[in-house]
Amino acid sequence: MEIAGKPHIFQIRKFILASTALLGLWLLVFWQGISTAIVIWIGNDIFNHCLLVIPGSLYLIYCQRFNLNPSLLKPNYWLLPFVIGTLIVYAVGIAGDVQLFMHVAAFVMFPLLIWMFIGNKLAYQIIFPLSFILFSIPFGEEFVPLLQEITADWSVALLHLTGIPIFRSGLYIEIPQGRFLVAEACSGISFFIASVVIGSLYAYLNIKSWQRKLVFVCISIAFPILANAIRVYGIILTGYLTDMEHAVGADHLIYGWIFFSLVIICLLAIGELIREKGKLHTDENTVLESSQIINSRSMYKAVIVTFLTFSVFYIWFYTIQSQLKLSPDPNLLSIDHSLLSTKNPPELKTDWSPNFKQPFSTYQGTLIINNERPDVFIAWYPSGSGELITSLNRLYHEKSWTLEKQHGVTLADKGKLTISTIINPQSRRLLAYWYVIDGKIVFDKRIAKLFETWNVLLGKHKGSGLIAISMPTKNENLTEDNALFQNTVLENLSPLSKSFIFN
Repeated sequence: MEIAGKPHIFQIRKFILASTALLGLWLLVFWQGISTAIVIWIGNDIFNHCLLVIPGSLYLIYCQRFNLNPSLLKPNYWLLPFVIGTLIVYAVGIAGDVQLFMHVAAFVMFPLLIWMFIGNKLAYQIIFPLSFILFSIPFGEEFVPLLQEITADWSVALLHLTGIPIFRSGLYIEIPQGRFLVAEACSGISFFIASVVIGSLYAYLNIKSWQRKLVFVCISIAFPILANAIRVYGIILTGYLTDMEHAVGADHLIYGWIFFSLVIICLLAIGELIREKGKLHTDENTVLESSQIINSRSMYKAVIVTFLTFSVFYIWFYTIQSQLKLSPDPNLLSIDHSLLSTKNPPELKTDWSPNFKQPFSTYQGTLIINNERPDVFIAWYPSGSGELITSLNRLYHEKSWTLEKQHGVTLADKGKLTISTIINPQSRRLLAYWYVIDGKIVFDKRIAKLFETWNVLLGKHKGSGLIAISMPTKNENLTEDNALFQNTVLENLSPLSKSFIFN
């Protein structure tokens, strides 16, 4: 490549200094989100690839260095509203202890800062490396239930096509030789995320046409979902043909890794069929004729504007964190034990036990109503004592129970209460729950989280509680059980919600 002059060494040093200052500001302000993301990257096999995303993005930018004209550097301050909006999202994440919001804000801010600092013209030339940074966000586990359902549906359809007798109940698939559960590990989420990341990178490096890039990325999204359904079908088919001697236990995990390798190889083979044949066009012969002078004043101004904006929000973040670290008041919880049985007879010992992380206080017992004994569970998280609404808190153990179906009961003044049917090989249960956030009854988890977060931002949050009721079914026809359970829940909704006193 032929270059018409190079920036003076002092200009390069100024650019490095300004870039380092911006990186330092990003690390300081978003450290909580960045550090929690790193813990997930290291501890969760699904997101191990995230460790390589930012270094990979920076390397892709480095590879484009000779095509970037320093004289085109012109900070874009029209992006400031987006910067402020991202900071607000991060504040909401801190207030609600929603790590997803913190991670999204942190790793959206990084490319956004680069874009604002270098301007539109330079950012456009490295648009993919900047966008690729977004794969650092440890996001995707939210799709696990959906992928489980899709995998179960498609594998059952394939089993029907091959004439294998099956019975499906929720995520359980039974064949004459045994029973299979499409568990979270069978959802194929690792295949899915890895395929999308590799597919996007392959499209950038090897495909020139935007239309072909888009087609290949769509294939990288759909292909692993279909392939995972075929994998589960193959596991069940193997169990059927070998009378369950194979494809159970560690066997199907080994098959999974082998199958994953084949999926990636097949995906790259499809890419080779789609991409343009011959050498990709490069800019090796491009001559940069414009000036190589860097506008130092613009760089420093961008750093100062960023520093002032971040400083205001950093003070706000610190205030929110200080409020969340206040010691909880032990007098904020009061349970009306007259509503609950004082004893739980051994013959009525429950097989249902929610799993909540670090609650300030919990209670589990039985209600005595019209000769029925539904189980009740109460969890209390006063302000400063942990997080109630999180994916780590489970209303039942996934290894013991699986969700069969759900239906809603609309209450005119409070919204829609969800009643779930959970099953295991021995029994079936009905389950309902609701939240009490600062004295307000909320049924929807997302609304409860938003309401709790809003109160934290306003400095008015006292505490959050959960009440869950569950009852085993007794009849083959669930209509009677549903009617009885629904009446039991509605009769006790308001009295149980008064278990919490908010001063």
